Amino acid sequence: MKENAKCFILTVSGYEEITYTILTERIESDPSYKSRRFIPMHGMLLEVQEKDYKEFYRAIRRQKYLQEESVRVNEVSYNALDTDEMSGEETIVDPSPLPDAVVVDRLMLETLRLCMDRLNERDRDLLTALYFDGKTEREVSEETGIPQKTLNDRRHRALERLREIMKK
Repeated sequence: MKENAKCFILTVSGYEEITYTILTERIESDPSYKSRRFIPMHGMLLEVQEKDYKEFYRAIRRQKYLQEESVRVNEVSYNALDTDEMSGEETIVDPSPLPDAVVVDRLMLETLRLCMDRLNERDRDLLTALYFDGKTEREVSEETGIPQKTLNDRRHRALERLREIMKK
């Protein structure tokens, strides 16, 4: 710290402004100054209470930790992606579906439901179990007692019937 830098000492009536040189002289001559806590602020030293001193340095250590972690995991700031033509945020793709795609998906699902209703109950139950309930052919085979190869053949025929219905 510079010899003529300002230091603010906490007194009964408030803060007293002294230079860094005077502070070092007081620390050497008065043992009570050795236990005082100072934090740097804008090129000056400010005496603070013990809890404020600890909180100040805890925050500094936290910031240093976050920077170290950022380097460790190769974190990239959006600002680092900025170019003359566009900001870094504009280069990040929004993963949410476009509204028109959502509408098309809903229309297709509605069409699929209507076409599924036109299948016979056996085909509809099989396709529902496999594609909507997320079961495997093996699970359906164990539940129904129908061999897996037979279920696989039925699935192919049911999907072909569904395709034909959907073309109409």
